[in-house]
Amino acid sequence: MALMDFKTITVPDPPEVTVRAGTAPDGKLTLKLVDLKLSDVSFLPLSVAAVPVGILSMLLSKPTASAVREFFTDQTLDVPLPQPLGTSFPAGDTEVKVRLDQPELGSHNGMLMISGTASVS
Repeated sequence: MALMDFKTITVPDPPEVTVRAGTAPDGKLTLKLVDLKLSDVSFLPLSVAAVPVGILSMLLSKPTASAVREFFTDQTLDVPLPQPLGTSFPAGDTEVKVRLDQPELGSHNGMLMISGTASVS
């Protein structure tokens, strides 16, 4: 055990995160954090030396949560896709290749959906 040990407490636990996904023209998957439900962040002291810091963290739990929300909301992350989405399978003596060109992410009835133009060769 370290001199000062803490357990991080969040409300809600775990925080609720809403991410919007899309594709960029260069073929990257773009993720954007659009909502973060987080009302408190505090540190529960697990050692005697950590008690003063733990008390301070309890007093600052709401401003800390607000700062975390402001920092992360609207942040984007580009994830490069190493190759086009696709698959292949044997059909008799030949191999059929199916590739999804220009994928777009969306939703349908609350589910993640990937759409685009399929190329079959």
